[in-house]
Amino acid sequence: MTLRAITLSLLLAAALLAGCATTHSSPIRNGDLAMPVHYVEIVTPDVSGHCAMLAAAQGLTFGDAVADLGGAHVAETPAGTLVGVRAPLAAHEEPIVRVYMTVDDIQAAVAAAEAAGAMTAYPPTRQGDTGMWAIVLREGVQHGFWQR
Repeated sequence: MTLRAITLSLLLAAALLAGCATTHSSPIRNGDLAMPVHYVEIVTPDVSGHCAMLAAAQGLTFGDAVADLGGAHVAETPAGTLVGVRAPLAAHEEPIVRVYMTVDDIQAAVAAAEAAGAMTAYPPTRQGDTGMWAIVLREGVQHGFWQR
């Protein structure tokens, strides 16, 4: 992914987060579909640089690496959304910004995404005490789901 694509992804994620009064009590609305953002994951070889940029631009404060989140340094937005910045976990993992939407039933969310043409990249997986996550792909776009 190019620096331009990463920058555009970060701007999109920032705009998405800034547009929410709160991701828990007033989720983004699209008709009757509620899409609260639980976690924004940024994968980059320059973890400290991205943390510093987001701290300066968004006022975020990142903590120490969290083992349950792949060693991500995590900050919480005023709206309660978590933003994690981590290094790639494998040589083939490319830089990406991935948004995980909160779901009540992760199995049902993945099944519905598959029925709508998505392919499951990572099935529902327990992530320590943080909940369960899954990633589906549609037309090259990765969509994350998170069940607390």
